[in-house]
Amino acid sequence: MNSFKGFTFIDRIEEIEKNIEDKRWQSALALSLTLPDILGGIAFPELVKRYKDGKVKMDGRNNPTRDVGAQYMKWFDEYAADFFKANESDKWPYICGRRCYQLRCEFLHQNKGFHNEDVTIDTHFHLGLNCGTSLCNLDDGSSDGDIFHIRIDIEQFCIRMCRAARAYYENFHEQKEFDLYNTPVIDFLEWNLEKAEKKAEEEAKEDKKAGFFGFFKKK
Repeated sequence: MNSFKGFTFIDRIEEIEKNIEDKRWQSALALSLTLPDILGGIAFPELVKRYKDGKVKMDGRNNPTRDVGAQYMKWFDEYAADFFKANESDKWPYICGRRCYQLRCEFLHQNKGFHNEDVTIDTHFHLGLNCGTSLCNLDDGSSDGDIFHIRIDIEQFCIRMCRAARAYYENFHEQKEFDLYNTPVIDFLEWNLEKAEKKAEEEAKEDKKAGFFGFFKKK
């Protein structure tokens, strides 16, 4: 019995795939959008935040502060972009690292980019289902005056992100420290059972020890 479990990077990809199978679209998309967060940190640890004078910003543990946005966008553009082409012959992907990071921030934190009547927002994301392609309704993103529209099929987006993440893992897992990004998890039910078993074993040893010395004391 082992109460200390954990979620590996591959576990995260597999959970996204299970969410896709179960049609849990919000969960699948939310987890998919976190993959470049992790992989950007692994691939580009040198991208850190700096002050205007160039000095590196340090965090509370006195470690360089990650430039999460820069890491995220660079990883996507270098390692995921080819998986996000509407057609293999396309020169450019239908969504770039900067737009993907914007989608990540808006879906996970703000949810403002989906208020598509708001003309103060320059990019409107349109999420779709059952589009059959990586884009919904249009062959590419469209512009409407100063507003850029990006139409995305959630299922295709998540599938492609998982493929990109798996490809990176397969190519670099022996060179990069993926274990640092595992999520430790404790099964408290098994943990309590382990404690109870350990306590019972210790009490049994004490009883046996007391009986042994008691025998010689009587002698």
